[in-house]
Amino acid sequence: MNASNRFASLIQTFFSEYLVGQRDVSPRTISAYRDTFRLFFGFLSTTFGKTPEKLTLDDVNGANVAAFLQHLEGKRGNCVRTRNCRLAALRSFLRYVVAMREPDLLAQTQQVLAIPLKRHTRPLLGFLTLTEINNILRSTSGSRAGRRDHAMFLFLYNTGARVSEAINARVKDVQSREYHSVELRGKGRKQRVVPLWKDGIPLRKWTSEAQRGWG
Repeated sequence: MNASNRFASLIQTFFSEYLVGQRDVSPRTISAYRDTFRLFFGFLSTTFGKTPEKLTLDDVNGANVAAFLQHLEGKRGNCVRTRNCRLAALRSFLRYVVAMREPDLLAQTQQVLAIPLKRHTRPLLGFLTLTEINNILRSTSGSRAGRRDHAMFLFLYNTGARVSEAINARVKDVQSREYHSVELRGKGRKQRVVPLWKDGIPLRKWTSEAQRGWG
């Protein structure tokens, strides 16, 4: 097996055997790692004129990775957090390669591991006033789609859920036996149970309506 084919094989096993089979990472993480390699390969192709099928493990070195990170921030305008996520994906791949497949690449891997993550500050989130929230809740119509939207806005207001958590929520996740609550699944497959207001009648009505289907 030549170097290019070996590289392609390692990437395939990294995703299918390591990330999915051993670490059982979320589909969102898989997508982020896949995008990292797509962008990295595109950068190498543009910079060095090497098509993806001609790339080898030697191309995943400290100098190329550092240049790629500069490209992300300077040319693509990515934020520090995105830059750090791309670096973490490449680090994870090289750790896998050295630990499981190619221990001789330890020195090359250490070059990439030596590239530090950048510090970044999280922006302070704003908030909506009670008047603004009530205006949003009143903006929906009385149609079935409007009732759905009203229930969704009320759900977000009640739970403080992230958009991804709201999207992943299912009717069966809403419990109303002993007490009203909903189970949310967030980033990294973290789960949490959030209490619901007793007066959340629109939400309870919508869950019952949704269970009957759209007809």
